[in-house]
Amino acid sequence: MRLLAVMLLGAAALLTACGSSSSPKDDPRAFALNVVRLITHNQYERAWVDLHPEDQRVAPLQRYVTCESRTPVIAIPINTKVVSVNDESVGLGNGHFEKSKAVDVSMDFEGGFNVVHTVHLVAKGGHWKWILPGWRFREYQADRCPVDAASSPPPDS
Repeated sequence: MRLLAVMLLGAAALLTACGSSSSPKDDPRAFALNVVRLITHNQYERAWVDLHPEDQRVAPLQRYVTCESRTPVIAIPINTKVVSVNDESVGLGNGHFEKSKAVDVSMDFEGGFNVVHTVHLVAKGGHWKWILPGWRFREYQADRCPVDAASSPPPDS
């Protein structure tokens, strides 16, 4: 009888673990569009809240806001849309690879100018978290603001 009780408890624990998936229920498209909206409207403090914990560690809130505010976005997109969502393994700035949703966001600007930017989202605790591009992570880790003139992205980033 004791063995049966232990087996039932084990099965219940296993089922509970399977049922509490850490996969976010939120739409990655909407999440990525919101991140782009916050950043293009210079709302860095609000964007930081959903930044990956490892990125928050190297770019604490006040430092992130101060650094990003040095070069505020001055051209706000007139239209943004998601053009694709793909499953990708992405390298975090710390060298660790994780599964991600690579969300390609197209941004249209006045004058017919268009940019497509990929936002990488990682599932953490049942929620999406966005990550800094690797070169930006490394700049923060080296105690430099990525927006400084001397720290623009390498051509292959």
